[in-house]
Amino acid sequence: MAKTKVAIFDLTGCEGCQFHLFSLDELLFDFFQDFEITNWRLLSEKERADFDVAIIEGAATTKDDINLLKKIRETSKIVVAIGACAITGNIFAQLPKERRKKIAEKIYDKNYKLKAEFLEPVENFIKVDAKVPGCPPDLEIFKKILALLKKEKIFSKIKKVAPPDFTAKIEGHGVLKINFKEKLAAFEVEESERLVEGLLIKKDFLQAPFIASRICGICPIAHNLCSWAALEDALRVEPSQETIILRKMLLASQIIKSHLLHLFFLVLPDYAKMKSSISLSKKYPAEFHLMLNLKRTADEIMKWVGGSSAFPTNTMLGGFKKPPSRDKLFSIRDSIFEVLDEAQDLINLFSTFETPNLRVNTRLAALTSSEKSYPLYPGAFPEELRELIIKNSTAKLGVSKEGEVIKVGSLARLSCASKLLNPKAKAAFLKFQPDFSNPFYNNLAQAIEILHFLEETANLIEEISKKSLEGSRGIEKITLPKKTATGSAYLEAPRGILFHKSEINPQGKIIDYNIIPPTQINLASLQKEMQELVKFSKSKKQFRQLIRAFDPCITCAVH
Repeated sequence: MAKTKVAIFDLTGCEGCQFHLFSLDELLFDFFQDFEITNWRLLSEKERADFDVAIIEGAATTKDDINLLKKIRETSKIVVAIGACAITGNIFAQLPKERRKKIAEKIYDKNYKLKAEFLEPVENFIKVDAKVPGCPPDLEIFKKILALLKKEKIFSKIKKVAPPDFTAKIEGHGVLKINFKEKLAAFEVEESERLVEGLLIKKDFLQAPFIASRICGICPIAHNLCSWAALEDALRVEPSQETIILRKMLLASQIIKSHLLHLFFLVLPDYAKMKSSISLSKKYPAEFHLMLNLKRTADEIMKWVGGSSAFPTNTMLGGFKKPPSRDKLFSIRDSIFEVLDEAQDLINLFSTFETPNLRVNTRLAALTSSEKSYPLYPGAFPEELRELIIKNSTAKLGVSKEGEVIKVGSLARLSCASKLLNPKAKAAFLKFQPDFSNPFYNNLAQAIEILHFLEETANLIEEISKKSLEGSRGIEKITLPKKTATGSAYLEAPRGILFHKSEINPQGKIIDYNIIPPTQINLASLQKEMQELVKFSKSKKQFRQLIRAFDPCITCAVH
């Protein structure tokens, strides 16, 4: 019996709505089984597709978006808008069209031409039949919509729609361009601007961490914590040791989850010679459930420490609104011990894959820690980073002060601090020895880090169990600066070094804000290393694999 065909489209947003669907857990497997998924760029290769139901994430920002929406509406019997960006434009719609250009001139330069001249909800352009509100979207409402769709087959016009030519199975929008004859390769960013740094201006400083977390749906905790740390530096607030421990735990859970979803959904299909992780989950249900078991553990940490398995709600200046209970932390530790073997299995799996023989000499960089522990939080970087504006690109590039291209992330952290890995992860590292000069080994490095950060979280729970959790409560009474105050912070996000810098006036309003995410840094090294690959490879698949090995988050890079 033919199934209802479903297509998922992503416009401009943080992609958190799509990643939040993975929190359906076992029901996600049912979703794959009950419907025929004909388009989902995040999980499968692009192809022309017809569909009966369209699910749309993100806001419309270009005329191309409007044209695509009209084609989707013409083809689809039912259109579902999912998440605040698709339904209202979210906080990003607060910037009127006339202010966007002025803010872009400040963030980029006076000659910069905006890709996104507007940012508006889907319903401004086409009729929407159902909505799943929230940021993140309400999964209970989504489940009810799926239940209704499942009751009877839905028929629509048989008309195929060609989705945008963006590289599949990465976060955000970019296009791979290769000229094999001239031996030239490029990855061009096509993501629309949301102008978060400009959106923060004149806002109360306490809003910054929660707005910044909307930059990215897969690493919101990293942005949230880095923002708090920059604000604390400006206000001379010293977080307690209990706060630091819980923040480390929260950030570790973010890295575990990010690596896990990247490896299973975006990378593994290539090595299994399959077009999508949808097909992969059906053919290899055991591996799918292995991933779910590990993800559930990370979700539990995020929920009980951060307040949510998506965007954190429990963090505040100097600490947390409500510390987790000791019993809950011990329960999390027990669940970690139960999945350590599965994390080891994941490393074993990625160690078996044949890796293209690419060697490059890009400098690998990671934060240093005064505690002589594996790079995480807090951290310091002994040199200055600067941003380069690239013509016709919405993403700046991050380089060293001298303009040197560097690379950050899992492979870089291992190269700088493998001696500081926890015992089981160190044993796996010594056994499989990732090649630091080969960027494809970043996948294996991520698998090793999953095991390390599981062990680290168990250690952190043991450490904080000897302290009073009440010591992690945040600061209710805040003393504002008598004059303009500036603060900055570094931490290790899943993809590497993340930097936030804030400037606050005596009224507690933000007057300047700057963010350098790891993908801005890695886009420069990706370009360099693609040029090395094109010297001997004529396989487009290998170039796509290289892009995915970098695990780029284009939404972060543009923000």
